[in-house]
Formats: sequence, C-alpha cells, structure tokens
Amino acid sequence: MKAEVAVVGAGVIGALAAYELAKRGVEVVLLDAEKPGAATLASAGMLAPYPEGLSGELLEAGLFGLKTYPGLLAELKEKGHPVEASFAGTWVAALSLREKEAWEAQDPLPYPVRGALGAKRFPGGFVHPKRLREALLGAFQALGGVYLRAEVEGVERGRVYWGEGDLRARAVLLCVGAWGGRFGLKVRPLKGEALLLEGKAPPGPLFAGEGYLLPREGGVYVGATQREGWAQGVDLFGLRWLSDYAHERFPLLAGARFREALWGYRPVGELFVGEVERGVLAAVGHGRNGILLAPWTAKRILELLGV
Repeated sequence: MKAEVAVVGAGVIGALAAYELAKRGVEVVLLDAEKPGAATLASAGMLAPYPEGLSGELLEAGLFGLKTYPGLLAELKEKGHPVEASFAGTWVAALSLREKEAWEAQDPLPYPVRGALGAKRFPGGFVHPKRLREALLGAFQALGGVYLRAEVEGVERGRVYWGEGDLRARAVLLCVGAWGGRFGLKVRPLKGEALLLEGKAPPGPLFAGEGYLLPREGGVYVGATQREGWAQGVDLFGLRWLSDYAHERFPLLAGARFREALWGYRPVGELFVGEVERGVLAAVGHGRNGILLAPWTAKRILELLGV
C-alpha cells in the first residue's frame, strides 16, 4: 500500500492535518488504533487562550485557532457535517479578593457561582471535539482520503508498519497523543475525568476554582480531574470530586441528573511540531489545549511538508 503522506493518529489534530492535506490534493492515508482513552473523545473542547494562561508564541497559536474555527466549522457544515460550537466568550469567576484583583474581575457573572466576587469575560468559546473529529473524518473521506483502523507498531523513513501490513509513504506524520513514548517522543499521559449532567449550562466555558463548566449536548460538561499514569476509566475518587464540585459550587446543578462519565489521557510534555528524522514528522505534547491549537498545528505541518 502506498500514499504521499501517512498520518498516524486520528484525533482532532491528526484528522485536521489529514483533511487539510487532502483538500490540497495530497494522497493521504490516516491510521488510528481507536484505543480507549483517546483525549479527543473526552475533551472539553475549550477555546480559551487567556483563561488557560497561554503567553508568547503559544498565545499567538491559540488566538490563531480561535480565529480559524468559525470558518472551518462553516466549511464543514456546508459539506453536511455540522458541529456543536459557540464563540460567545469564556469567563473566569473570582473566588477571592486576590483573584478578583489579578483577573480584574469587574464583569457580571454569566451563571450563578457560590462564593464568586465577580467575573472576567474573555474572547473564546468551545467546540464539541468528538463531533468535530467525526466531521473531519467524513469530509476527509469524501475527498478520497483513506482511513484505516490499525495499531501502528513502528515507523521508519518512508514506511509505517503494523501487524496486518505496512504502508509506504513519502512522509509520515505522528499525531499519537499520549502514546508518543512508543515512538521515542517525550510525552506522558495525564488522565482527566469529566461528567456530563442534565441541567442548565453557562453560555460558554466558565472557570471557577479548580474546575470548569461548559455547554454540551443540551446539558453541562463538568471538568476535570488530573492524575498521572495509565489507569483506565473513571474511579470513585474522580466521581466524588466532580460531583462535589458541581453540587457545591453551582446552585443550578444541586441534585442535577447524571448523564455520562468521560475519561481520557492528555498528552503532556514539551509541545513539539516538527521533524523527528528525515521524512518523519510529529505533532505532540499539546496537553489540555489540543483542540485550541489544532488549526495552528495543521498550518505548521502544511508548511513543513511544503504544501
């Protein structure tokens, strides 16, 4: 099997890179192991460069993503792939006088928060990561791109191989998230857990203390825990923290009905988008900002490939 570019990993970053390459006439094969714990499927999808504390080049990359998403989502919708999203803003609720001063929190609260002394509104919003991935895969395949379910075991210049076969390609792109260590990349997993609840949501991402809320599928996404290692699933510690946080901090969620628990591995490490060796590129280490930074990452990959 042959292709111009093999993309390993079909989270939002890999799927967006594959889609943008296919749009430009590049023959792409996209491979994904579909392993449990993929970050995209559990991600909040926040587009919040300022509340996330980004600065310098990372802030510029985040603002590029925020600017790019409306056009990208309109393009996908036109192709028959609508994605839940909003660009109404992001908020930080100040829970102490120190936070109020640091954030200059003079704006009204968009949503009731116990103990809040005010809020600060920033440009931003959110996009539904799972739906975005599905839309990108659909649009990619409609352009003639090939998607394979395969757990890649090794990569070398011009070749990707797995148990059932191999693929020859001019270039290989690794977008393997928390599994980057398998390929010698400096990435480790940081598991995050979240809840989906029935109830009224804020108009956009709302940070308050150690957690946050945002709208999701007519309900509320509540996040998130973070713990090192490869432990799978949502455990009682995570469930207790999330439920206590939602119940105690947000009056409108007191006694809210449970819908679903989510979990995934954030790929933590040094952000790297570049060439690992001749003919092999990688895009890893995006941490909790993978959705926000995906458009900038795809743009950088196109530049590196000369497309």
